[in-house]
Amino acid sequence: MEEKKPAVDVEALEKEKASLLERLKEADRRYRYKIFEAKALSEMLEKRKKEDPLPPVREIRKNIHRLEFIISTEARTLKQERELVKEVRKWEKKLGGAIETERMERRLVFINDDIKRAEQQVKELETRMNELRAQVYEKHSAEHKSRKESKLLELKRNVEEEKLKEIKPFMKKNEDGRVDLGEICVIKKKEK
Repeated sequence: MEEKKPAVDVEALEKEKASLLERLKEADRRYRYKIFEAKALSEMLEKRKKEDPLPPVREIRKNIHRLEFIISTEARTLKQERELVKEVRKWEKKLGGAIETERMERRLVFINDDIKRAEQQVKELETRMNELRAQVYEKHSAEHKSRKESKLLELKRNVEEEKLKEIKPFMKKNEDGRVDLGEICVIKKKEK
């Protein structure tokens, strides 16, 4: 009954190790995907910034509001107002690109956070996996050692039983329970 208990423990550890391995594979896949996604997004972001460097969204909005305020409050000629409206539209187009760039930058920050979390999870799962491997190894080695010891004990018992079988015919007891010395050992007489 005691011998089956370690086997059950080993089976439970093996099952836990297998489920942990699946979780580790999934976390590693997610980690690799996030790395690839971050790399692609950062390359696209760098390309976009090189092609059309834009000021931050806050500055563009400030310029738009300033121009709209000038249009609505100052008296200008029709031609000057049209130029200001064209400039507002130009800034509004830039605003769309700048907003998209900022969204990409924010997304890259979130992806990098996901990468850190996934990396941490992979490390934790690997640590747990190593602990389980060590436990399984210990159980297997203990099981192997106990099997070896039990075989050795069985062998010793068999040897002792064989010795007793050999000695038993010589061990005749008297009716009072005593054994004569001659029955236990062979007494040799000295030869002259």
